[in-house]
Amino acid sequence: MSDNCVVIEPAALQELRTKRVRRDSYQRINSEEIYQSFFMTHTCYDCMPKSGKVLLLDARLSIRKAFFALVFNNVRAALVWHAPTSSNIGLITISDFINMLIAAYDSKWNSLDTLETSSILEWKQNSQSKNGHTDQHLNSNIVHLSPQDSLYTAILTSTEQKIHRIPVIDPLSQDFLFLITNKRILRFLYLFIYDLPQPPFIHQTLEELKLGTYDNLVLIDLQTKLIEVLRMFQNIRVSALPVVDSEKRLRDIYSKFDIMHLAATRTYANLDVPLCDILDLIHDQNTHQLATCKMTDQLFELMDKFVTREVHRLIIVDNNHHIVGILSMSDLMRFFVSKLENSIRPNLNIANGHLNVPVFESEPMDT
Repeated sequence: MSDNCVVIEPAALQELRTKRVRRDSYQRINSEEIYQSFFMTHTCYDCMPKSGKVLLLDARLSIRKAFFALVFNNVRAALVWHAPTSSNIGLITISDFINMLIAAYDSKWNSLDTLETSSILEWKQNSQSKNGHTDQHLNSNIVHLSPQDSLYTAILTSTEQKIHRIPVIDPLSQDFLFLITNKRILRFLYLFIYDLPQPPFIHQTLEELKLGTYDNLVLIDLQTKLIEVLRMFQNIRVSALPVVDSEKRLRDIYSKFDIMHLAATRTYANLDVPLCDILDLIHDQNTHQLATCKMTDQLFELMDKFVTREVHRLIIVDNNHHIVGILSMSDLMRFFVSKLENSIRPNLNIANGHLNVPVFESEPMDT
């Protein structure tokens, strides 16, 4: 045997063959649908991080400790495990923390002790009672995907169910592998962006593609009270709000994740403070850069900003920094799959056909 021979394991050889078949097939596909084909031929397993963690919290854990765990692990959501039934009963997210703070504020903070001492399970049961649900049976069916579901299925599920993150569960062991999001899918696509044929629309501008939201934009100013901002998050289901100055120019962006600062510092007892006091604490104005774009930016530039800046939305501004609209990552992903809207969709692996399947409120879609 030659000393210069190369030994390839069967698994690695099969992977090389699969990649070659995919690359050959891409060359035969209409370039307008290349990204859609990419999502159809890659699975959630392909998108799974090589090293990662899934935060799993016991339903008996106190609410205060649960949100400390989110802050400590720098995550936006955690799975909730119910030991007596050996099942997952949903996700706890920043949206739940917002609902808890508003409930405590409306009760004149009589429930502040409850907020800090009650368990996740007790909060869930109390919420069911307030919503008129007398059945306290825990529903362990949540919207989820399997590792073999395509990324196209993941995007459609996220869009149709109006949820931002979906647990990927091993169908055999029922182990939770990771939470798949549009952000992770876009980052995965970006890894192959130079290997794929470039569709014509990737060089079109935002104005030509007409992506984003431009009407009925909700803006806040520096004097808006924090409790008012929380109510906006709760009522209009957005994940971030642009902050403008007296001349309606973009000054900052306040997102749901910024609210976790309240949990980390335990400063949630006073929600009547103006937003300017909060922003000075969480954003260093000397180094904090806003993620913005213009109507003349090409689609490839927008994708690059989403991935490199690791943001969920871009604020569209004019030359004077006045707000024109908002482009969310959800808008971008819906555009990528829109070419196949009239095609036969794959069977979605959804655990329950009802819209409000998760026990806890899921993170709303970015708008």
